[in-house]
Amino acid sequence: MDISVIICTKDRTKNLAKFLDSLSNQTRMPDELIIVDASQKEKTRYMLEQKSEQLSFDIIYKRTPSGLTRQRNIGISLSRGKFLFFFDDDVVLEKEFIEVITETFDKFKNSNVGGVMGRIVNISPPRKSWDFLFKRLFFLSDFGQGRVKLSGLPSIKIDNKLSFVESLSGGCTAYIKKVFDQFKFDENLKEYAYLEDVDFSYRVGLKYHLLYQPKARLKHFPSTFLKADSKELRKMLIQHHVYLFHKNMTKNLPHYFGYYMSIIGFFLYNGLILKDLRACKGIIEGLLEPLVC
Repeated sequence: MDISVIICTKDRTKNLAKFLDSLSNQTRMPDELIIVDASQKEKTRYMLEQKSEQLSFDIIYKRTPSGLTRQRNIGISLSRGKFLFFFDDDVVLEKEFIEVITETFDKFKNSNVGGVMGRIVNISPPRKSWDFLFKRLFFLSDFGQGRVKLSGLPSIKIDNKLSFVESLSGGCTAYIKKVFDQFKFDENLKEYAYLEDVDFSYRVGLKYHLLYQPKARLKHFPSTFLKADSKELRKMLIQHHVYLFHKNMTKNLPHYFGYYMSIIGFFLYNGLILKDLRACKGIIEGLLEPLVC
């Protein structure tokens, strides 16, 4: 048993079906697929029953309450593979994704590599626009060199260069099994769990090397959650950002500078640029209602 694929899903049956079609066309098939489903209805389970006869790998199906980090930890506990692949349910893999990632682990087997991330190809590399410069100035999340900024927010790698990075994106990443003997996803991060991938991979990266492999390619088609209420989304983002900064970052002047600049940046970006007052209200509520460690 070499390859376990773990998918956490909730009421996105059509997205998941498209992902399964791309998974069934891989040049290197997984040995098992673990579906951790928090759906309120039975559509996802019925779809899996219909597709199971067409799939050449084992399927483990588990119903759970919602909460991404909890679902991922449950999926990990059910897995048997040497490599654990985590995908969002709204991605479509190019056919060599799993093969390229497993070959990368093998190539760097003497380099203490714990995790490898692929490339999302339907995101364009950043240009030095005002948006790019604004996010750099205020230490906000952007697309760049794969580092974790002084604020604790990520700079996500999307170029064509194989390289070591400081964090990995959760929806297109694989880890070696033994990583999970020491690390788990933080279940204090609730619901959709903004930044849970940064938190987990950053902690793993303090002990293992993390790699970005652009030859492992997929497309991401963001789902309807992005259309949810901006106030609640920003509240969750700020709560998680504050919690993870205090949890993971060194408490010194440069890091505090980056952190406070990022809070100012969130207000300016959402209020003055997006002109979204509900998002600003969510930021305030997130600061006033912090997560408890």
